[in-house]
Amino acid sequence: MEIDEKILSRLISSQKIKYTLNVGGKEYSLENVSVAKSSVPVKRPTNRGGIYFSDTTAYKVKAATKDLSLIPLISKVMLGPNTDFKPLEIKTNLDIDGKSLGLTLVTHLTNTMNTSTRLELHFIVDKTKLEQC
Repeated sequence: MEIDEKILSRLISSQKIKYTLNVGGKEYSLENVSVAKSSVPVKRPTNRGGIYFSDTTAYKVKAATKDLSLIPLISKVMLGPNTDFKPLEIKTNLDIDGKSLGLTLVTHLTNTMNTSTRLELHFIVDKTKLEQC
């Protein structure tokens, strides 16, 4: 797992950051994004489904979007209903030492809930990528 915990700690403490989710070449604006480290229901570190590694704790992202056109794509990208799921990227910018850097969270979608006006998404973070803007 290539997660930079210092970067994620800084992200957690940052306010008013814009996030986008990239699915199938299209960007979806995310709102009410929260990132937290929490326990995972495994007794020891394990390889989950041969797809990604899971420790006993993981960084999780909870976000929402009002773009309901994402709903038909969920079964193709979420863990569980699809055996050929792919990682999803959540992108944002983060100011570090006066520089704006592009941050990509490589994630897997683990759960969704939707209403008639919004879609709530839950992800587990697998990797972080930090790049110059």
